[in-house]
Amino acid sequence: MDATRLAAACAKIDEYAAVGAPMSGAKIAAICAIIEDGATARKHRRKKRRRRLCVDSTRSYKQIGEVGIGNFGAVILARHRKTGQAVAIKTFRGRDGKKSPDVGEVLREACFLAASAGHPNLVGLHTVARRPGTKEYFVVMEFVGPSLRHALNKHLRIHDAPFPEADVRRIMRHILTGAQAMHSLCIVHRDTKPVNILVKEDGRVVKICDYGLAISDYDERVDLWSIGCVMAELLSGKVLFKVENGVRQIDKIFDLLGAPAEETFETFMSPFMCGKVLRRRARLPPPRRDSRLRELLPSDVLSEDGYGVLKGLLTCNPKERLTAATALQLPWFIGTAGVP
Repeated sequence: MDATRLAAACAKIDEYAAVGAPMSGAKIAAICAIIEDGATARKHRRKKRRRRLCVDSTRSYKQIGEVGIGNFGAVILARHRKTGQAVAIKTFRGRDGKKSPDVGEVLREACFLAASAGHPNLVGLHTVARRPGTKEYFVVMEFVGPSLRHALNKHLRIHDAPFPEADVRRIMRHILTGAQAMHSLCIVHRDTKPVNILVKEDGRVVKICDYGLAISDYDERVDLWSIGCVMAELLSGKVLFKVENGVRQIDKIFDLLGAPAEETFETFMSPFMCGKVLRRRARLPPPRRDSRLRELLPSDVLSEDGYGVLKGLLTCNPKERLTAATALQLPWFIGTAGVP
């Protein structure tokens, strides 16, 4: 599914949702047909090949066990009863006080997964499935393996140290390559973190997953900030800007990276947030302007080339922040192009 088909599918979901009434089975099938047509075009299937059902049944899969759980749903490992293929089935919970999930959210995530299918660093869609006799819908995705959070914790437990720079570079190349592909489709993830990045058991393939907060046509550099936080966590073994003891996250950011000039706040904050931060700053001592990022990750942990990537990702002003494509052209990656 290309960016045009993706936009058309999302627009159709918004159109049906605007009515206010529950989406009918016919409308759901129509959206699933758009998703499948996009997948068909992408895979260049023969025109005479018989079309499979747009919406599958959960009875087609045998559940094996739960592999992840979050605020808005859970992911279940399952196996297709006929083919034996392992898949991941995402269930959804209701949001904003609703008892049941919004089927539009399910279909929107299915659209993003369908657009991502086939890329080596993005989790792709298999199908949309419905529980028979209900209006519960699920997305059936490719199964990859444990999360990067799990892999990092395992490494910390075994080696009593975070990943070495060479491993982080390999992982970051995969993440940035996936992000570049996402952004070329006008998909902005908005929730890139270790738990939403999957690692194959052999550790050689890394894939971005979970499009629950993803949207189209948004500033892609919000993802690059998150990816910079992931990189720092892989190198340090600790969440970079973890909120604790009542300290505000913005204060942690400014303390580590240095506070930018107040007149530039509006370039990377909403007017409301900008006014709120400036009023609070007026009551506090002058903030530090210099960055302490190098103190956190000294040269024996991260080379100068690697530090250039991290610093470029963790730039407060999004207009000055690296894009995924630009980051991948920096010496840290170019000098090791043949390294897996």
